Amino acid sequence: MAELNLIPRVSLAELTTIRIGGTADWFTRVYEVEQLTRAVAWATERHLPFLFLGEGSNVLFPDSGFRGLVIKNRSVGFEPYADEVQVAGGENLGEVIQRLNRLHLAGLECMYGIPGTIAGAIVGNAGAYGQEIRDCIVEVSSWSPEGGVQAFDRDAMQFSYRHSLLKDRRDLFVLSCRLRLRPSQENLAAKSDEILRKRLAKYPIGLRCPGSFFKNILVSRLPPEVLAGIPTDFIQYGKIPAGRLLEEVGAKGASRGDALIAD
Repeated sequence: MAELNLIPRVSLAELTTIRIGGTADWFTRVYEVEQLTRAVAWATERHLPFLFLGEGSNVLFPDSGFRGLVIKNRSVGFEPYADEVQVAGGENLGEVIQRLNRLHLAGLECMYGIPGTIAGAIVGNAGAYGQEIRDCIVEVSSWSPEGGVQAFDRDAMQFSYRHSLLKDRRDLFVLSCRLRLRPSQENLAAKSDEILRKRLAKYPIGLRCPGSFFKNILVSRLPPEVLAGIPTDFIQYGKIPAGRLLEEVGAKGASRGDALIAD
């Protein structure tokens, strides 16, 4: 059984892509469910709050830090079976896409360059250029303090635009998922590389950025009276880009502390 390494007073800024945040009282990395169980039990026995973290994209911690235990998902595993793959939640999304491309399995290649782990992508139903991770999900294996290991099929995950059940159930830790892809003879790696070039044009290497932090507005969810007041040129592919709205209200360039809305 792997040892549980509990580290006091860890900088949260060092755990996120935006590099902002105070300190966590305690921090640990877990590679398997037994470590996870012991970590949560340790925090619970001391009446400490705990939270789960992947690679820290789309996360902004306060300068005051976190007075509890941060549990980082470091689970690893990638097992292909024909057109399906079992992937551990702690695996890096980009590296998984590279492996899928080499296996000629299509479905996530347009998401190349999105930062974070597979677990993080599932939590936020990550997507780009017409693809979303929910389109490939068959089943998600998770763990919670009350229920232990549980399996959720795609419907049970309650996926919607940049949302899943996991955003409402912060007690659930993603252990792994089963993906079903589409065999393809297309040059998937070249397609991913082109997507990455587009991303790097917007987000240069070294930029301290949490990722695409703001959600676009789905036109289908707007009341008719609200939609009537929105210029048609604001609407792109059924959505109103968050960047356009931020620009219209003068929010681009606004800052608080070290956090800044890009202009």
